[in-house]
Amino acid sequence: MTDKNGLFDDLPEQLSPVTISQSGLGPVWTQHKAQLIAKYIYLFTIITRHGCYIDGFAGPKKQDLKDSWAAQLVVETDPRRLREVFLCDLKQDKADRLRELVKQQTDSDTRHYEVCQGDFNSEIDKILGSGLIKEKTATFCLLDQYTLECHWATLQKLASYKPAGARKIELFYFLATGWLHRSLTGYTVNLNRPDLWWGNSDWKNLVSSSGQTIAVRMAERFRDELGYRYVKAYPIYERDKGEGRVMFHMIHASDHPEAQNLMARAHRNVTKVPEPEKQLVMELSKIAP
Repeated sequence: MTDKNGLFDDLPEQLSPVTISQSGLGPVWTQHKAQLIAKYIYLFTIITRHGCYIDGFAGPKKQDLKDSWAAQLVVETDPRRLREVFLCDLKQDKADRLRELVKQQTDSDTRHYEVCQGDFNSEIDKILGSGLIKEKTATFCLLDQYTLECHWATLQKLASYKPAGARKIELFYFLATGWLHRSLTGYTVNLNRPDLWWGNSDWKNLVSSSGQTIAVRMAERFRDELGYRYVKAYPIYERDKGEGRVMFHMIHASDHPEAQNLMARAHRNVTKVPEPEKQLVMELSKIAP
């Protein structure tokens, strides 16, 4: 099918990034994060009529929690507009679960599935080198890491994969701000991992910063260093209805001008947070009396 709205017919001109806004963000409930990703991609593919989904840490996080496995929700969303699906995980048991998930699907003749077992920071080279992600392919990459697993160099590869002027691969990046300080100050398994995660040793300046400050700093890097035009950090709370402390942030980065509106709609749909009065007034004012 073609894009009836023409949003991807012509590549956009290279524009300067817009300002990052952290205000007006409603709570995203911890158990709803997978639903948020699935709903957003569903809404976006209504526009594009196609898409490629990359999940770098795709194994189920909590197998006993219903509707908490993003890979399953995204893969099984109808109508099935995604054409390419890459699912990666390092652990054998989780890779086996991914293979089982793919085996259960009945559309392998029309959709490309690929399960990659290994470190996503290495596997991403194979995925990007597959030739299946074209210049105009709407591509979404979920990076649901536990703490420091996703290297900065991997983000650079994703952000720079498409040529200048094309819309970058869209990122959903989970930042573990709730326990990040403990990880940074007590990491002994691999002393180089914080450097690989942040891209250099400047992560040491984060140790005395608040989780919110770190989220804003990371979002700024997505904008300034990776070159994304639209970046926003959504807090993920410890308990329902935005209660408890913020456990982590989801940083959403996109070049598409409709991305923030679609994410806001997905957010309201999943969390049931009422629309802001200002937004309602703005939308209703467009309706003729």
